[in-house]
Amino acid sequence: MAVTETIETMEGAEAAAQRRRFMVVQAAKAGVGVLLAAGFVAIIGQPDPAEWIAIGGLLLPAVVALLGFTPLSLGALESISLSSFAALIGYLVAITGGMASPLLVWFALVPAEAALAGGRRTVWEAGAAAAVALMMVALLQALGELPASRLLAPGWGFYAISILAAVVQSALIAIATQDRQRAADHAAAEGAAMYRFLADNAMDLITRHTADGRIRFASPAAQTILGRAPDQLLGLAPSVLVHADDLKVMQAAFVEASYFGRAAAAEVRLKRADGTYVWTEMRCRPAAPVDGAAADIVAVTRDISERKAHERELIDARDAAEDANRAKSHFLANMSHELRTPLNAVIGFSEVMTHEMFGPVGSPRYLEYARLINESGSHLLALINGILDMSKIEAGKFDLTEEAFDLVEVADQAGQFVKLQADRKGVVLKLGIAADAHTIFADKRAVKQIVMNLLSNGVKFTPRGGEVRVLAMRRANGIEIAVSDTGMGISPEDVKRLGRPFEQVEGAHTRTQEGTGLGLALVKAISAMHGGEAKIESKLGEGTTVRVFLPYAALSASGERIATAPVRLDVEARARNAAA
Repeated sequence: MAVTETIETMEGAEAAAQRRRFMVVQAAKAGVGVLLAAGFVAIIGQPDPAEWIAIGGLLLPAVVALLGFTPLSLGALESISLSSFAALIGYLVAITGGMASPLLVWFALVPAEAALAGGRRTVWEAGAAAAVALMMVALLQALGELPASRLLAPGWGFYAISILAAVVQSALIAIATQDRQRAADHAAAEGAAMYRFLADNAMDLITRHTADGRIRFASPAAQTILGRAPDQLLGLAPSVLVHADDLKVMQAAFVEASYFGRAAAAEVRLKRADGTYVWTEMRCRPAAPVDGAAADIVAVTRDISERKAHERELIDARDAAEDANRAKSHFLANMSHELRTPLNAVIGFSEVMTHEMFGPVGSPRYLEYARLINESGSHLLALINGILDMSKIEAGKFDLTEEAFDLVEVADQAGQFVKLQADRKGVVLKLGIAADAHTIFADKRAVKQIVMNLLSNGVKFTPRGGEVRVLAMRRANGIEIAVSDTGMGISPEDVKRLGRPFEQVEGAHTRTQEGTGLGLALVKAISAMHGGEAKIESKLGEGTTVRVFLPYAALSASGERIATAPVRLDVEARARNAAA
Protein backbone atom coordinates (compact mmCIF):
# COMPACT_ATOMS: atom_id res chain seq x y z
CA MET A 1 0.00 0.00 0.00
CA ALA A 2 2.98 2.32 -0.60
CA VAL A 3 1.06 4.23 -3.28
CA THR A 4 -1.85 4.90 -0.92
CA GLU A 5 0.50 6.07 1.82
CA THR A 6 2.23 8.47 -0.61
CA ILE A 7 -1.11 9.95 -1.64
CA GLU A 8 -2.20 10.43 1.98
CA THR A 9 1.12 12.15 2.75
CA MET A 10 0.63 14.57 -0.14
CA GLU A 11 -2.91 15.38 0.97
CA GLY A 12 -1.76 16.03 4.53
CA ALA A 13 1.00 18.38 3.38
CA GLU A 14 -1.47 20.39 1.26
CA ALA A 15 -3.89 20.77 4.21
CA ALA A 16 -1.05 22.01 6.43
CA ALA A 17 -0.03 24.57 3.79
CA GLN A 18 -3.62 25.89 3.55
CA ARG A 19 -3.78 26.30 7.33
CA ARG A 20 -0.51 28.26 7.35
CA ARG A 21 -1.76 30.59 4.58
CA PHE A 22 -4.96 31.26 6.54
CA MET A 23 -3.00 32.18 9.67
CA VAL A 24 -0.72 34.53 7.69
CA VAL A 25 -3.75 36.31 6.13
CA GLN A 26 -5.38 36.76 9.54
CA ALA A 27 -2.15 38.15 10.99
CA ALA A 28 -1.94 40.60 8.08
CA LYS A 29 -5.53 41.74 8.72
CA ALA A 30 -4.66 42.34 12.37
CA GLY A 31 -1.69 44.44 11.26
CA VAL A 32 -3.91 46.58 9.04
CA GLY A 33 -6.29 46.95 12.00
CA VAL A 34 -3.45 48.22 14.16
CA LEU A 35 -2.58 50.87 11.55
CA LEU A 36 -6.22 51.99 11.20
CA ALA A 37 -6.64 52.19 15.00
CA ALA A 38 -3.46 54.23 15.34
CA GLY A 39 -4.57 56.57 12.58
CA PHE A 40 -7.99 57.01 14.16
CA VAL A 41 -6.52 57.90 17.56
CA ALA A 42 -4.06 60.32 15.93
CA ILE A 43 -6.82 62.14 14.01
CA ILE A 44 -9.85 61.88 16.33
CA GLY A 45 -8.19 61.68 19.71
CA GLN A 46 -9.18 59.61 22.71
CA PRO A 47 -11.80 57.04 21.58
CA ASP A 48 -15.03 56.66 23.48
CA PRO A 49 -16.20 53.20 24.69
CA ALA A 50 -18.09 52.49 21.44
CA GLU A 51 -15.01 53.27 19.40
CA TRP A 52 -12.84 51.10 21.66
CA ILE A 53 -15.14 48.19 20.74
CA ALA A 54 -14.60 48.97 17.05
CA ILE A 55 -10.82 49.01 17.57
CA GLY A 56 -11.10 45.62 19.32
CA GLY A 57 -12.96 44.27 16.30
CA LEU A 58 -10.12 45.46 14.02
CA LEU A 59 -7.62 43.49 16.13
CA LEU A 60 -9.78 40.33 16.38
CA PRO A 61 -8.06 38.61 13.37
CA ALA A 62 -4.96 38.27 15.57
CA VAL A 63 -6.96 36.05 17.95
CA VAL A 64 -8.28 34.02 15.01
CA ALA A 65 -4.70 33.55 13.77
CA LEU A 66 -3.67 32.19 17.18
CA LEU A 67 -6.60 29.75 17.07
CA GLY A 68 -4.85 28.17 14.10
CA PHE A 69 -2.51 26.45 16.58
CA THR A 70 -5.49 24.66 18.20
CA PRO A 71 -7.13 21.44 16.96
CA LEU A 72 -10.02 23.46 15.42
CA SER A 73 -10.58 22.55 11.77
CA LEU A 74 -9.76 25.02 9.02
CA GLY A 75 -13.44 25.24 8.09
CA ALA A 76 -14.37 26.24 11.64
CA LEU A 77 -11.64 28.88 11.70
CA GLU A 78 -12.84 30.35 8.40
CA SER A 79 -16.42 30.52 9.71
CA ILE A 80 -15.23 32.36 12.85
CA SER A 81 -13.23 34.81 10.71
CA LEU A 82 -16.09 35.62 8.31
CA SER A 83 -18.70 35.91 11.07
CA SER A 84 -16.49 38.32 13.04
CA PHE A 85 -15.82 40.32 9.84
CA ALA A 86 -19.55 40.66 9.16
CA ALA A 87 -20.19 41.67 12.79
CA LEU A 88 -17.38 44.29 12.62
CA ILE A 89 -18.79 45.87 9.45
CA GLY A 90 -22.25 45.95 11.00
CA TYR A 91 -20.88 47.65 14.12
CA LEU A 92 -18.90 50.23 12.11
CA VAL A 93 -21.98 50.97 10.01
CA ALA A 94 -24.01 51.43 13.20
CA ILE A 95 -21.64 54.05 14.68
CA THR A 96 -21.09 55.92 11.41
CA GLY A 97 -24.66 56.80 10.43
CA GLY A 98 -26.53 53.52 10.13
CA MET A 99 -28.32 53.06 6.83
CA ALA A 100 -26.75 56.35 5.64
CA SER A 101 -23.21 55.20 6.53
CA PRO A 102 -20.60 55.28 3.75
CA LEU A 103 -19.37 51.89 5.04
CA LEU A 104 -22.63 50.19 4.07
CA VAL A 105 -21.09 49.06 0.77
CA TRP A 106 -18.59 46.87 2.71
CA PHE A 107 -21.34 44.33 3.43
CA ALA A 108 -20.93 43.16 -0.18
CA LEU A 109 -17.31 42.23 0.51
CA VAL A 110 -18.20 39.59 3.14
CA PRO A 111 -19.47 36.90 0.70
CA ALA A 112 -16.74 37.91 -1.76
CA GLU A 113 -14.07 37.14 0.84
CA ALA A 114 -15.92 33.92 1.68
CA ALA A 115 -15.56 32.86 -1.95
CA LEU A 116 -11.83 33.31 -1.55
CA ALA A 117 -11.74 31.31 1.69
CA GLY A 118 -13.97 28.33 0.99
CA GLY A 119 -16.68 26.74 -1.11
CA ARG A 120 -20.35 27.36 -1.80
CA ARG A 121 -21.49 26.58 1.73
CA THR A 122 -19.01 29.07 3.18
CA VAL A 123 -20.29 31.78 0.79
CA TRP A 124 -23.90 31.14 1.83
CA GLU A 125 -22.97 31.27 5.51
CA ALA A 126 -21.03 34.54 5.03
CA GLY A 127 -23.90 36.07 3.05
CA ALA A 128 -26.34 35.10 5.78
CA ALA A 129 -24.06 36.66 8.44
CA ALA A 130 -23.83 39.92 6.45
CA ALA A 131 -27.63 39.98 5.95
CA VAL A 132 -28.23 39.46 9.69
CA ALA A 133 -25.80 42.28 10.55
CA LEU A 134 -27.49 44.62 8.05
CA MET A 135 -30.96 43.86 9.42
CA MET A 136 -29.76 44.47 12.96
CA VAL A 137 -28.46 47.92 11.96
CA ALA A 138 -31.75 48.72 10.24
CA LEU A 139 -33.74 47.55 13.29
CA LEU A 140 -31.65 49.61 15.72
CA GLN A 141 -32.00 52.67 13.52
CA ALA A 142 -35.77 52.19 13.30
CA LEU A 143 -35.87 52.03 17.11
CA GLY A 144 -33.67 55.11 17.39
CA GLU A 145 -30.96 53.29 19.31
CA LEU A 146 -27.99 54.14 17.07
CA PRO A 147 -25.33 56.51 18.50
CA ALA A 148 -24.54 59.82 16.86
CA SER A 149 -22.10 59.68 13.94
CA ARG A 150 -18.62 61.14 14.56
CA LEU A 151 -17.68 61.61 10.89
CA LEU A 152 -15.54 64.76 10.54
CA ALA A 153 -15.57 65.20 6.76
CA PRO A 154 -18.59 65.90 4.51
CA GLY A 155 -20.70 62.84 3.75
CA TRP A 156 -19.76 62.71 0.07
CA GLY A 157 -16.05 62.58 0.97
CA PHE A 158 -16.48 59.59 3.22
CA TYR A 159 -18.68 57.94 0.61
CA ALA A 160 -15.99 58.41 -2.01
CA ILE A 161 -13.25 57.10 0.28
CA SER A 162 -15.35 54.12 1.38
CA ILE A 163 -16.34 53.14 -2.14
CA LEU A 164 -12.76 53.58 -3.35
CA ALA A 165 -11.52 51.33 -0.53
CA ALA A 166 -14.24 48.78 -1.37
CA VAL A 167 -13.22 48.80 -5.04
CA VAL A 168 -9.56 48.30 -4.11
CA GLN A 169 -10.54 45.50 -1.71
CA SER A 170 -12.70 43.87 -4.41
CA ALA A 171 -9.82 44.07 -6.86
CA LEU A 172 -7.47 42.46 -4.35
CA ILE A 173 -10.03 39.70 -3.66
CA ALA A 174 -10.42 39.10 -7.42
CA ILE A 175 -6.64 38.93 -7.91
CA ALA A 176 -6.30 36.60 -4.93
CA THR A 177 -9.12 34.45 -6.26
CA GLN A 178 -7.42 34.16 -9.63
CA ASP A 179 -4.08 33.34 -8.01
CA ARG A 180 -5.74 30.73 -5.85
CA GLN A 181 -7.52 29.22 -8.82
CA ARG A 182 -4.28 29.07 -10.79
CA ALA A 183 -2.51 27.49 -7.79
CA ALA A 184 -5.35 24.98 -7.44
CA ASP A 185 -5.22 24.14 -11.15
CA HIS A 186 -1.45 23.79 -10.97
CA ALA A 187 -1.68 21.60 -7.86
CA ALA A 188 -4.39 19.50 -9.51
CA ALA A 189 -2.24 19.08 -12.60
CA GLU A 190 0.77 18.12 -10.48
CA GLY A 191 -1.34 15.75 -8.44
CA ALA A 192 -2.79 14.15 -11.54
CA ALA A 193 0.71 13.84 -13.00
CA MET A 194 1.96 12.28 -9.76
CA TYR A 195 -0.97 9.85 -9.65
CA ARG A 196 -0.37 8.94 -13.28
CA PHE A 197 3.37 8.54 -12.67
CA LEU A 198 2.80 6.27 -9.67
CA ALA A 199 0.14 4.24 -11.45
CA ASP A 200 2.17 3.87 -14.64
CA ASN A 201 5.38 2.82 -12.92
CA ALA A 202 4.07 0.72 -10.01
CA MET A 203 4.75 -3.01 -10.31
CA ASP A 204 1.46 -3.66 -8.50
CA LEU A 205 -1.87 -3.34 -10.28
CA ILE A 206 -3.89 -0.31 -9.12
CA THR A 207 -7.62 -0.40 -9.83
CA ARG A 208 -10.69 1.61 -8.94
CA HIS A 209 -14.00 -0.23 -8.57
CA THR A 210 -17.62 0.70 -8.12
CA ALA A 211 -19.38 -0.51 -4.98
CA ASP A 212 -20.43 -3.72 -6.79
CA GLY A 213 -16.83 -4.39 -7.88
CA ARG A 214 -16.89 -3.31 -11.52
CA ILE A 215 -13.59 -1.81 -12.68
CA ARG A 216 -13.56 1.92 -13.49
CA PHE A 217 -9.78 2.35 -13.80
CA ALA A 218 -6.81 0.02 -14.17
CA SER A 219 -3.10 0.87 -14.21
CA PRO A 220 -0.68 -0.35 -16.91
CA ALA A 221 0.53 -3.13 -14.59
CA ALA A 222 -2.54 -5.04 -15.82
CA GLN A 223 -0.48 -5.98 -18.87
CA THR A 224 2.28 -7.49 -16.74
CA ILE A 225 0.12 -9.34 -14.21
CA LEU A 226 -2.92 -10.34 -16.29
CA GLY A 227 -1.64 -10.03 -19.86
CA ARG A 228 -4.46 -7.59 -20.63
CA ALA A 229 -4.43 -3.93 -21.63
CA PRO A 230 -5.96 -1.63 -18.97
CA ASP A 231 -8.80 -0.66 -21.32
CA GLN A 232 -9.82 -4.31 -21.61
CA LEU A 233 -10.58 -4.42 -17.89
CA LEU A 234 -12.92 -1.42 -17.77
CA GLY A 235 -16.47 -2.37 -16.81
CA LEU A 236 -15.62 -5.99 -15.95
CA ALA A 237 -17.28 -7.53 -12.88
CA PRO A 238 -15.30 -9.63 -10.37
CA SER A 239 -16.98 -12.83 -11.56
CA VAL A 240 -15.29 -12.44 -14.97
CA LEU A 241 -11.74 -12.24 -13.59
CA VAL A 242 -11.78 -14.13 -10.28
CA HIS A 243 -11.63 -17.91 -9.89
CA ALA A 244 -15.03 -19.26 -8.89
CA ASP A 245 -13.65 -20.65 -5.61
CA ASP A 246 -12.27 -17.22 -4.61
CA LEU A 247 -15.20 -15.01 -5.66
CA LYS A 248 -16.82 -14.87 -2.21
CA VAL A 249 -13.51 -13.88 -0.61
CA MET A 250 -13.11 -10.91 -2.97
CA GLN A 251 -16.75 -9.85 -2.57
CA ALA A 252 -16.39 -9.91 1.22
CA ALA A 253 -13.32 -7.65 0.97
CA PHE A 254 -15.19 -5.21 -1.30
CA VAL A 255 -18.17 -5.06 1.08
CA GLU A 256 -15.82 -4.39 4.00
CA ALA A 257 -14.19 -1.49 2.14
CA SER A 258 -17.22 0.02 0.38
CA TYR A 259 -19.98 -0.27 2.97
CA PHE A 260 -18.04 -0.29 6.25
CA GLY A 261 -15.18 2.02 5.29
CA ARG A 262 -12.46 -0.36 6.53
CA ALA A 263 -9.33 -1.58 4.78
CA ALA A 264 -9.56 -5.22 3.69
CA ALA A 265 -7.37 -7.83 2.03
CA ALA A 266 -7.93 -11.02 0.06
CA GLU A 267 -5.80 -13.65 -1.66
CA VAL A 268 -7.50 -14.62 -4.92
CA ARG A 269 -6.71 -16.18 -8.28
CA LEU A 270 -7.22 -13.84 -11.25
CA LYS A 271 -7.72 -15.03 -14.81
CA ARG A 272 -5.08 -14.04 -17.36
CA ALA A 273 -5.73 -13.37 -21.02
CA ASP A 274 -4.50 -16.89 -21.95
CA GLY A 275 -7.02 -18.52 -19.58
CA THR A 276 -4.54 -19.45 -16.85
CA TYR A 277 -4.85 -18.16 -13.30
CA VAL A 278 -2.32 -16.22 -11.25
CA TRP A 279 -2.31 -15.99 -7.46
CA THR A 280 -2.60 -12.38 -6.25
CA GLU A 281 -2.91 -10.49 -2.99
CA MET A 282 -5.44 -7.65 -3.13
CA ARG A 283 -5.60 -4.86 -0.54
CA CYS A 284 -8.48 -2.42 -0.85
CA ARG A 285 -9.95 0.60 0.93
CA PRO A 286 -12.75 3.11 0.22
CA ALA A 287 -11.84 5.78 -2.32
CA ALA A 288 -13.74 8.41 -0.28
CA PRO A 289 -15.10 8.54 3.28
CA VAL A 290 -18.23 6.45 3.73
CA ASP A 291 -21.20 8.55 4.92
CA GLY A 292 -24.13 6.17 4.94
CA ALA A 293 -23.71 5.25 1.27
CA ALA A 294 -21.53 2.81 -0.65
CA ALA A 295 -18.22 4.26 -1.82
CA ASP A 296 -15.94 3.44 -4.71
CA ILE A 297 -13.03 1.14 -3.91
CA VAL A 298 -9.31 1.58 -4.57
CA ALA A 299 -7.42 -1.73 -4.76
CA VAL A 300 -3.73 -2.56 -5.03
CA THR A 301 -3.08 -6.07 -6.36
CA ARG A 302 0.26 -7.89 -6.19
CA ASP A 303 1.41 -11.08 -7.92
CA ILE A 304 2.20 -13.68 -5.20
CA SER A 305 2.63 -16.72 -7.46
CA GLU A 306 6.18 -17.38 -6.24
CA ARG A 307 5.13 -17.20 -2.60
CA LYS A 308 2.21 -19.57 -3.21
CA ALA A 309 4.49 -21.98 -5.08
CA HIS A 310 6.90 -21.92 -2.13
CA GLU A 311 4.02 -22.55 0.30
CA ARG A 312 2.91 -25.48 -1.87
CA GLU A 313 6.43 -26.91 -1.81
CA LEU A 314 6.52 -26.63 1.99
CA ILE A 315 3.14 -28.36 2.30
CA ASP A 316 4.25 -31.15 -0.06
CA ALA A 317 7.51 -31.55 1.87
CA ARG A 318 5.59 -31.71 5.16
CA ASP A 319 3.18 -34.31 3.75
CA ALA A 320 6.09 -36.35 2.40
CA ALA A 321 7.83 -36.19 5.79
CA GLU A 322 4.66 -37.26 7.57
CA ASP A 323 4.19 -40.14 5.11
CA ALA A 324 7.80 -41.18 5.63
CA ASN A 325 7.38 -41.00 9.41
CA ARG A 326 4.23 -43.11 9.26
CA ALA A 327 5.98 -45.60 7.01
CA LYS A 328 8.92 -45.73 9.44
CA SER A 329 6.63 -46.26 12.42
CA HIS A 330 4.72 -48.98 10.55
CA PHE A 331 7.97 -50.66 9.57
CA LEU A 332 9.32 -50.52 13.12
CA ALA A 333 6.10 -51.93 14.53
CA ASN A 334 6.09 -54.81 12.05
CA MET A 335 9.79 -55.52 12.49
CA SER A 336 9.50 -55.39 16.27
CA HIS A 337 6.65 -57.88 16.14
CA GLU A 338 8.55 -60.21 13.80
CA LEU A 339 11.67 -60.04 15.97
CA ARG A 340 9.91 -60.49 19.30
CA THR A 341 8.33 -63.82 18.29
CA PRO A 342 11.60 -65.74 17.74
CA LEU A 343 13.30 -63.87 20.58
CA ASN A 344 10.69 -65.10 23.04
CA ALA A 345 11.49 -68.64 21.92
CA VAL A 346 15.24 -68.07 22.25
CA ILE A 347 14.83 -66.58 25.73
CA GLY A 348 12.42 -69.28 26.88
CA PHE A 349 14.45 -72.25 25.64
CA SER A 350 17.73 -70.78 26.90
CA GLU A 351 16.13 -70.29 30.32
CA VAL A 352 14.98 -73.94 30.30
CA MET A 353 18.52 -75.03 29.47
CA THR A 354 20.04 -72.74 32.14
CA HIS A 355 17.85 -74.29 34.85
CA GLU A 356 18.29 -77.82 33.40
CA MET A 357 14.57 -78.45 33.73
CA PHE A 358 14.67 -81.64 31.66
CA GLY A 359 17.94 -83.00 32.94
CA PRO A 360 21.62 -82.06 33.04
CA VAL A 361 23.07 -80.33 30.00
CA GLY A 362 26.44 -81.82 30.48
CA SER A 363 29.46 -79.59 30.22
CA PRO A 364 29.45 -76.46 32.48
CA ARG A 365 30.53 -74.49 29.41
CA TYR A 366 27.15 -75.26 27.78
CA LEU A 367 25.39 -73.83 30.84
CA GLU A 368 27.46 -70.65 30.57
CA TYR A 369 26.62 -70.39 26.86
CA ALA A 370 22.90 -70.86 27.62
CA ARG A 371 23.04 -68.12 30.30
CA LEU A 372 24.76 -65.73 27.85
CA ILE A 373 22.15 -66.54 25.20
CA ASN A 374 19.37 -65.80 27.70
CA GLU A 375 20.90 -62.50 28.82
CA SER A 376 21.60 -61.37 25.27
CA GLY A 377 18.10 -62.29 24.14
CA SER A 378 16.55 -60.45 27.10
CA HIS A 379 18.67 -57.38 26.36
CA LEU A 380 17.73 -57.46 22.68
CA LEU A 381 14.03 -57.84 23.57
CA ALA A 382 14.25 -54.81 25.88
CA LEU A 383 15.80 -52.76 23.07
CA ILE A 384 13.08 -53.84 20.65
CA ASN A 385 10.36 -52.99 23.18
CA GLY A 386 11.88 -49.53 23.61
CA ILE A 387 11.93 -48.93 19.86
CA LEU A 388 8.35 -50.17 19.58
CA ASP A 389 7.17 -47.87 22.40
CA MET A 390 8.90 -44.86 20.83
CA SER A 391 7.36 -45.60 17.43
CA LYS A 392 3.93 -45.85 19.10
CA ILE A 393 4.43 -42.48 20.80
CA GLU A 394 5.55 -40.81 17.57
CA ALA A 395 2.56 -42.30 15.75
CA GLY A 396 0.15 -41.20 18.50
CA LYS A 397 -0.82 -44.81 19.28
CA PHE A 398 0.51 -44.98 22.83
CA ASP A 399 -2.55 -44.86 25.07
CA LEU A 400 -2.47 -44.18 28.80
CA THR A 401 -4.51 -46.29 31.22
CA GLU A 402 -4.50 -44.27 34.45
CA GLU A 403 -5.36 -45.82 37.79
CA ALA A 404 -4.48 -45.58 41.48
CA PHE A 405 -1.57 -47.89 42.41
CA ASP A 406 1.18 -48.40 44.97
CA LEU A 407 4.34 -46.58 43.84
CA VAL A 408 6.47 -48.50 46.37
CA GLU A 409 5.47 -51.80 44.76
CA VAL A 410 6.24 -50.49 41.26
CA ALA A 411 9.62 -49.12 42.37
CA ASP A 412 10.48 -52.49 44.01
CA GLN A 413 9.62 -54.36 40.81
CA ALA A 414 11.75 -51.97 38.75
CA GLY A 415 14.58 -52.41 41.23
CA GLN A 416 14.38 -56.22 40.92
CA PHE A 417 14.85 -55.85 37.17
CA VAL A 418 18.27 -54.17 37.58
CA LYS A 419 19.28 -55.82 40.89
CA LEU A 420 21.38 -58.54 39.29
CA GLN A 421 23.32 -55.99 37.22
CA ALA A 422 23.78 -53.77 40.30
CA ASP A 423 25.04 -56.68 42.43
CA ARG A 424 27.58 -57.62 39.80
CA LYS A 425 28.94 -54.04 39.74
CA GLY A 426 28.75 -53.54 43.49
CA VAL A 427 26.24 -50.67 43.17
CA VAL A 428 23.83 -50.16 46.08
CA LEU A 429 20.13 -49.52 45.30
CA LYS A 430 18.19 -47.39 47.79
CA LEU A 431 14.50 -46.51 47.90
CA GLY A 432 13.00 -43.51 49.70
CA ILE A 433 9.34 -42.72 49.02
CA ALA A 434 7.47 -40.24 51.22
CA ALA A 435 4.35 -41.46 53.00
CA ASP A 436 2.05 -39.10 51.09
CA ALA A 437 3.45 -40.39 47.77
CA HIS A 438 2.91 -44.11 48.31
CA THR A 439 -0.30 -44.20 46.30
CA ILE A 440 -0.50 -42.20 43.07
CA PHE A 441 -2.83 -41.90 40.06
CA ALA A 442 -1.13 -42.51 36.71
CA ASP A 443 -0.45 -45.20 34.11
CA LYS A 444 1.13 -47.99 36.18
CA ARG A 445 3.02 -49.63 33.31
CA ALA A 446 4.33 -46.28 32.05
CA VAL A 447 5.54 -45.20 35.52
CA LYS A 448 7.23 -48.55 35.98
CA GLN A 449 9.03 -48.07 32.68
CA ILE A 450 10.13 -44.57 33.74
CA VAL A 451 11.64 -45.85 37.00
CA MET A 452 13.13 -48.90 35.31
CA ASN A 453 14.79 -46.87 32.54
CA LEU A 454 16.23 -44.36 35.01
CA LEU A 455 17.50 -47.12 37.35
CA SER A 456 19.05 -48.95 34.43
CA ASN A 457 20.89 -45.82 33.30
CA GLY A 458 21.99 -45.06 36.86
CA VAL A 459 23.42 -48.54 37.43
CA LYS A 460 25.01 -48.58 33.99
CA PHE A 461 27.01 -45.37 34.51
CA THR A 462 27.83 -45.69 38.24
CA PRO A 463 31.21 -47.18 39.14
CA ARG A 464 31.72 -49.94 41.72
CA GLY A 465 30.97 -48.84 45.26
CA GLY A 466 28.50 -46.18 44.21
CA GLU A 467 24.77 -45.99 44.83
CA VAL A 468 21.56 -45.27 42.94
CA ARG A 469 18.66 -43.82 44.90
CA VAL A 470 14.94 -43.61 44.02
CA LEU A 471 13.05 -40.81 45.80
CA ALA A 472 9.41 -39.74 45.52
CA MET A 473 7.58 -36.88 47.21
CA ARG A 474 4.51 -34.71 46.83
CA ARG A 475 5.08 -31.29 45.29
CA ALA A 476 2.11 -28.89 44.91
CA ASN A 477 -0.72 -31.14 43.64
CA GLY A 478 1.60 -33.57 41.88
CA ILE A 479 4.21 -36.24 42.51
CA GLU A 480 7.92 -35.85 41.83
CA ILE A 481 9.99 -38.97 41.22
CA ALA A 482 13.77 -38.44 41.34
CA VAL A 483 16.43 -41.03 40.47
CA SER A 484 19.96 -39.97 41.42
CA ASP A 485 23.30 -41.72 41.11
CA THR A 486 26.90 -41.11 42.19
CA GLY A 487 28.27 -41.84 38.74
CA MET A 488 30.61 -39.95 36.47
CA GLY A 489 28.11 -37.16 35.66
CA ILE A 490 27.34 -35.43 32.38
CA SER A 491 28.76 -32.22 30.90
CA PRO A 492 26.34 -29.25 30.37
CA GLU A 493 26.74 -29.58 26.59
CA ASP A 494 25.71 -33.24 26.65
CA VAL A 495 22.78 -32.57 29.01
CA LYS A 496 21.20 -30.41 26.29
CA ARG A 497 21.33 -33.32 23.83
CA LEU A 498 20.12 -36.09 26.11
CA GLY A 499 16.48 -36.97 25.88
CA ARG A 500 16.41 -37.06 22.10
CA PRO A 501 15.77 -40.48 20.51
CA PHE A 502 18.98 -42.50 19.88
CA GLU A 503 21.12 -39.77 21.49
CA GLN A 504 23.99 -40.94 23.71
CA VAL A 505 26.88 -39.27 25.51
CA GLU A 506 30.22 -39.95 23.89
CA GLY A 507 33.10 -40.90 26.17
CA ALA A 508 35.65 -43.58 27.00
CA HIS A 509 33.31 -45.16 29.57
CA THR A 510 30.06 -44.81 27.68
CA ARG A 511 31.40 -46.49 24.56
CA THR A 512 31.68 -49.73 26.60
CA GLN A 513 27.99 -49.61 27.54
CA GLU A 514 25.26 -51.13 25.42
CA GLY A 515 22.06 -49.26 24.56
CA THR A 516 20.11 -47.39 21.92
CA GLY A 517 19.82 -44.01 23.63
CA LEU A 518 16.03 -44.36 23.90
CA GLY A 519 15.75 -44.59 27.70
CA LEU A 520 15.65 -40.87 28.52
CA ALA A 521 13.67 -40.10 25.35
CA LEU A 522 10.94 -42.49 26.53
CA VAL A 523 11.03 -40.98 30.03
CA LYS A 524 10.52 -37.47 28.64
CA ALA A 525 7.79 -38.56 26.24
CA ILE A 526 5.82 -40.52 28.85
CA SER A 527 6.13 -37.64 31.35
CA ALA A 528 4.74 -35.23 28.75
CA MET A 529 1.82 -37.59 28.09
CA HIS A 530 0.97 -37.30 31.79
CA GLY A 531 1.07 -33.51 31.49
CA GLY A 532 4.42 -33.34 33.27
CA GLU A 533 8.09 -32.98 32.45
CA ALA A 534 11.49 -34.57 33.05
CA LYS A 535 14.59 -32.55 33.95
CA ILE A 536 18.22 -33.67 34.07
CA GLU A 537 20.60 -32.24 36.68
CA SER A 538 24.22 -33.33 36.51
CA LYS A 539 27.81 -32.36 37.35
CA LEU A 540 30.90 -34.08 36.02
CA GLY A 541 32.42 -36.34 38.66
CA GLU A 542 29.52 -35.91 41.11
CA GLY A 543 26.63 -37.81 39.56
CA THR A 544 23.29 -37.25 37.86
CA THR A 545 19.71 -36.72 39.03
CA VAL A 546 16.67 -37.02 36.77
CA ARG A 547 13.47 -35.48 38.18
CA VAL A 548 10.11 -36.50 36.74
CA PHE A 549 7.12 -34.37 37.77
CA LEU A 550 3.59 -35.73 37.28
CA PRO A 551 1.30 -32.75 38.10
CA TYR A 552 -1.99 -34.68 38.37
CA ALA A 553 -0.83 -37.85 40.13
CA ALA A 554 -1.27 -36.93 43.81
CA LEU A 555 -4.14 -38.40 45.84
CA SER A 556 -5.74 -37.13 49.04
CA ALA A 557 -5.96 -39.15 52.26
CA SER A 558 -9.39 -40.38 51.14
CA GLY A 559 -8.04 -41.57 47.80
CA GLU A 560 -9.46 -38.71 45.68
CA ARG A 561 -7.39 -36.93 43.05
CA ILE A 562 -6.24 -33.52 44.29
CA ALA A 563 -5.99 -31.97 40.82
CA THR A 564 -7.92 -33.23 37.83
CA ALA A 565 -6.06 -33.26 34.54
CA PRO A 566 -7.67 -31.21 31.75
CA VAL A 567 -8.92 -32.87 28.59
CA ARG A 568 -5.63 -33.66 26.90
CA LEU A 569 -6.53 -33.73 23.22
CA ASP A 570 -2.97 -32.81 22.27
CA VAL A 571 -1.29 -35.44 24.44
CA GLU A 572 0.29 -37.28 21.49
CA ALA A 573 1.60 -34.02 20.05
CA ARG A 574 3.16 -33.05 23.38
CA ALA A 575 4.73 -36.47 23.70
CA ARG A 576 6.19 -36.29 20.18
CA ASN A 577 7.58 -32.82 20.93
CA ALA A 578 9.15 -34.12 24.13
CA ALA A 579 10.69 -37.04 22.27
CA ALA A 580 11.99 -34.69 19.57
